[in-house]
Amino acid sequence: THGRGLFRYDKYEGTSVQYRHDPQRADSLSGDIVMAIEEDRKGDLWVGTRLNGLSRLNVRTGTFTRVPLGSDSDTVWDVLTDRKGAIWAGTLESGLFKIDPGTGTMVNFRFIPGDNNSLGGDTVWTVFEDGEGTIWAGTKNGGLNRYDPETRSFARFYGGSDFPDDLASQTITSIVEDSAGRLWLGTTSDGMRIWDRKTGEYTVCRHDPQDPESVGDDSVTSLFRDASGIIWVGTARGGLNKCLTVQAKFEHYKRSASNPRSLSRNDVRALLEDSSGRLWVGLDRGVDRIDREHGAVAHFDFGPEDKAAPTPGAVRAIREDQKGRIWLGTDGGGLVRIDADGETIRRDHNDGQNPNSLSHNRVNVLWIDRQDADTVWVGTQRGLNKFDSRTGRWTRFLNSRDDPGSLSGNIVTALYEDRAGFLWAGTREGLNKLDKATGRCERFVSRIGDTPGSSINDNVIHCLHEGRDGIIWIGTDSGLNRFDRAKAEWHTFAQKEGLSGEVVCGILEDSGGALWVSTNRGLCRLDPETEKTTKFGLHDGLQGSAFNPGASFRSAAGRMYFGGTNGFNAFLPEDVIKNPFVPSVVWTGFYRNEKEVPLPRSPSVLRDLTLSYKSGLATLEFAALVFTAPELNTFAYRLEPRDDAWITLIPGHRISLYDIEPGEYTLRVKAANPDGVWNEEGIAIEIKVLPPFWRTWWFALIVAAFVLSGVVMAVGAWKRVKSAPLTLGENLEDIIGAAGLTSREQEILRLVISGAGNKDIAKKLFISPSTARNHISNIYQKLGVGSRLELINRLGSGSRKNP
Repeated sequence: THGRGLFRYDKYEGTSVQYRHDPQRADSLSGDIVMAIEEDRKGDLWVGTRLNGLSRLNVRTGTFTRVPLGSDSDTVWDVLTDRKGAIWAGTLESGLFKIDPGTGTMVNFRFIPGDNNSLGGDTVWTVFEDGEGTIWAGTKNGGLNRYDPETRSFARFYGGSDFPDDLASQTITSIVEDSAGRLWLGTTSDGMRIWDRKTGEYTVCRHDPQDPESVGDDSVTSLFRDASGIIWVGTARGGLNKCLTVQAKFEHYKRSASNPRSLSRNDVRALLEDSSGRLWVGLDRGVDRIDREHGAVAHFDFGPEDKAAPTPGAVRAIREDQKGRIWLGTDGGGLVRIDADGETIRRDHNDGQNPNSLSHNRVNVLWIDRQDADTVWVGTQRGLNKFDSRTGRWTRFLNSRDDPGSLSGNIVTALYEDRAGFLWAGTREGLNKLDKATGRCERFVSRIGDTPGSSINDNVIHCLHEGRDGIIWIGTDSGLNRFDRAKAEWHTFAQKEGLSGEVVCGILEDSGGALWVSTNRGLCRLDPETEKTTKFGLHDGLQGSAFNPGASFRSAAGRMYFGGTNGFNAFLPEDVIKNPFVPSVVWTGFYRNEKEVPLPRSPSVLRDLTLSYKSGLATLEFAALVFTAPELNTFAYRLEPRDDAWITLIPGHRISLYDIEPGEYTLRVKAANPDGVWNEEGIAIEIKVLPPFWRTWWFALIVAAFVLSGVVMAVGAWKRVKSAPLTLGENLEDIIGAAGLTSREQEILRLVISGAGNKDIAKKLFISPSTARNHISNIYQKLGVGSRLELINRLGSGSRKNP
C-alpha cells in the first residue's frame, strides 16, 4: 500500500494481518510505502519500499530484517527471485543488486559512462527472468538490458530494424514473456514494444484514438501473463487492457499508424497470393502489395491524371494469370492489368460508343479461364464479359427478358469454372451455368412457392465453389446452398444449422475437404460429411464479425485469407486447434431471494452450506477462470442424488435451488472454455437442507409421546366401559330412573355401556345411525355429560356414591 504498510489476507478465515513500520522495533517493516513483494525459496518475503530500502519478512515469526543496500539505496522499485534462488533488486539511481540470500553477499551493477557493457542506467524499474533463465533489466533512459552471467556484464537493446534506436533512451517499466517467447516491454510514455527474438520482428504498440483495439494509454505501468496466456496491460490513464494476440487462432493484419509494414487501409475487398508469394490486398481505395519475406509494402493508388493507371477507388477483385500478370477489377476504374515486372500497367474501361469494350466500369468479380490463360471473364454491374487479352476483343453476355438462355441478371457478383469446363455465374437475380462453347445459360432461380429442396433458396449470390466431390456450393443472402447436380437436389445451411451468419461471403475448401465459410457474423468450419460446424468469433482473432463478399483466397500451399472492414485474417487450417487450457472453477457468491448474502470467508473456499426450509430461493454463483471470452464459457451442474445426468446451463453462471426436499445433497459444477474444453473435475459443495420443525425427529418423538399417552387413556376408558355394567350393578337402575330416560333411551344406554358403537346400536335396534345419534345426544343431556368418556365417569361416580 501507499502509506499503510503490508497486508496479508487469509481467504480461508476471511481475516487480514497488517504489518507497519514501528520506530520502536527494529524487527518491524522498514517503511509503510511498499513498492514490491517477492517470495524466495524458503517462503520468506522480500519487501521493497519507497523510502526505506529493502526488508526480509520471516513469515513463520512475523519479524522483519533490514537488508542494507547502501546509503543511497532507499528506493527499491522491483524485486525478483531467479530460478537459482538469487534475489535481484532494482533501485532508484543506485543500479541493480544481486543478493545471495544464504550468505548475504551482494553485487551492485551500475551505469559506467563509456562502457557499453555496463548497465544502461542507474534507475532500474523492472527485473525479469525469461523462460530460459536469462535476466533482463528495464532501466530509466537506458532501455532494455540483458545480463550475461559469465562475464557479469550487460548487453543493451535499442530496437528493431525499422526502429534501430527506438529503445535507446526509453524508460522500461515492465517486462513479460508470452507463450511464443516474445518479450513485451512497457514504457513510461511511448506505449509497448513486442520483440520476437526468433525472427527479429519488432512491433510498436501505441495508443491510437482512431483504433479502439489499440492500447488504452501510452504510459504502461505493468504487464502480466495469466495462466491461460492472456497478456494484461495496466496503464496510467487508460485502465486495464486485455490482449488476446497470443491466443488468437487467426493472424490479423490491419493498418497500424506505428507500423510501416502494415496495411495502408483497413477495408479489404479482395485478396490474392501470387506465384511469387507476394500478397495483393484490394482495399476500398487502391491495392497493397506485401512482400512478406522482406516485409516491404507497396501501395498502388494513382490519381486520375495518370491515364495509364486506375482511378482512385475500391479494388473488388484480383486474379493472376499463368503469365504472372495481375488483373484488378475496380469500382469505377474498369479492368486493370499489372504485368509481371510490376511497372507496366494497362487499363480497360467502358466506351459507351464502342460495343467491343468493357460493358461497365464497376467490376465485381474476375476469373481466369482454366483452358485458355489469355481469356479473362469479367463480371460487372452490367453483365458478364469475356476478354481475349491477345486480341483485345470483348464479348458481352447480357440478360434478355425474351431469351431464357441468357444471363438471369446483369449484376454479376460471383464466378467459378468447374472441372467440366462450365462457367458458373452468380448474379443478384439467380445462378447461371454457362456453356462457353454455345454461350447459352441454364438458370437456377428461386421462385415463390418452390418446394423446399427443389431450388436455390435465394437469388442474391455472393460466392461459388465446387467441392472435391463435384458438389456446387453457393453462398447467398440467406445461407449456404449445396447443389448435387447428379441428383438435382438442393440443401440449405443457415444459422439454425450452425452457420455463423445468414449472409455467406466466402467459401474455401481445405486439404481435408472441410469448408471454411465467412459470413456477416463471423467465420465457421463445415464438415460436409457430418454437417458439423465449428464457429469462430472475435476472441479467436477475427478481424471483425462481418466479412466482405469476394474477399477470400486459398493459396497453393493451403493458406487461407479472409478480409473484412478491419483488415484480413490469414491462417493454415491445420494450425487452427482448440485452446487446450482447462479452466479452474470457483464459487463467487451466494444469494438468498436475489440478495447477496455476506459470507465469513471468500466464496472461492466454500465447501458446505446449510439451508433451512425458510431459505426461499437460494442461488449459488460461480465462474470459470479463463478470460478469453467469459461470456462464452459453458457450465454444467448436477445435484446428487437428485440428478443422474449433467444439466448444461446456456447461458448462465448461477444455479437456484428452490423447494428441494430436506436432506443432504452434493452440488457439482464443471466448466468449459469457449472452445469446449471441459474441466471435468469441477467443484463441489455439500448442501444440507433442514426440514421444518414438524418434520424433525424430536418433534416426531413428542408427537409419538402424546399419541402414546392418548392410547393409554383410551385403553383405560375402554376397560372401564367394558367393566361398567358389572361394577355399577343395580345402582344403574337408580341413575336411569332419576334421569327420566325413556325405555328406548334406557335400552340404548345399556348398549353404549357395553361398548357398542352407533352403527352397532342402529343395526341391532333396526334404526338409522342418525336416530341412534339423536337418542345418545338426549341421554348425554339428561345425565349432564358431553361424551362417552364422561358418561362412563358419571356412572362410575354414581356407583361409588351408592355402593
